[in-house]
Amino acid sequence: MISIATAVAEAVEVVRVHFAGHPVEVVPDGTGGAFVTIEQVPIGASYSPSVTWLGFQINAAYPDADVYPHYTGPVVRNDGQPHGPAIQAVPWRDRQALQISRRSARRDPAVDSAALKAERIRRWLADQ
Repeated sequence: MISIATAVAEAVEVVRVHFAGHPVEVVPDGTGGAFVTIEQVPIGASYSPSVTWLGFQINAAYPDADVYPHYTGPVVRNDGQPHGPAIQAVPWRDRQALQISRRSARRDPAVDSAALKAERIRRWLADQ
């Protein structure tokens, strides 16, 4: 059996609580981390669809490593504009996806949880 590091398992539980009501899939990555996918995440009326999935990997070095990058389902902007330079189309875990590259340069591992980072990504998208 492949296990998940204790800090990663705890981070996953915080994600589940933060995104209560949303299905959360967790798949061990084989090195103590986990791939996390949150379904039915609202990202705002600026996109079509306005609800998608949000995925990321919490690696075994967590909480000392940033949770980066994040992925969503392929969405398009309703204003017809292209996505900015922080977003690119890539496959992720056998799904078509948009990769969102938003590194946290000044992150504090005692405060900046995987759930908080996912929420910041969701809000960043909604504000675009």
